[in-house]
Amino acid sequence: MTPEIDLTTPESAMKELGIEKTQYYARLDKLGIKAKRVKGKAYLDAEQMAKLRSYSEPESAIATVDNTSEILPLEPIEVIEEISTEEEEDIWRKAGEIKAKHLTAKDLLALHLAAGLSFEDLDPDLQEQVRTVNAAANPENMGKSIAGTAQTMLQKRRQLRQT
Repeated sequence: MTPEIDLTTPESAMKELGIEKTQYYARLDKLGIKAKRVKGKAYLDAEQMAKLRSYSEPESAIATVDNTSEILPLEPIEVIEEISTEEEEDIWRKAGEIKAKHLTAKDLLALHLAAGLSFEDLDPDLQEQVRTVNAAANPENMGKSIAGTAQTMLQKRRQLRQT
């Protein structure tokens, strides 16, 4: 409770009701409850808390879906006794697509993050790695040395062929 008259924080409400954040907000949405704002923080008044306490999901519900307030009803499902080869291939393909998404999700996230990074965002060891690769790919002093050595080798080769 807050020092204000009979207001409850979301955290206190979730603790009292034994529910998680997604369930809390799904219930608020389902019941049409809008939290009160006091100094920029959200609170529920006594009437809203009473409404939230009295909320119960239908007994036929097997789950609620995160990010929505839809309830999935418990209904008999049709038993599939026979699956055609084409349907089986479609199911295997769908399962493969789902697995591929799971296997690549972290890499895709890392790729999107990397696109926004600058050199300064890198850890010191990675900055050094970039410097080392840049130095090897774009040698300044080494280039002159290599060019000089190559020129000397060409001159020797030409002299040997003339003799």
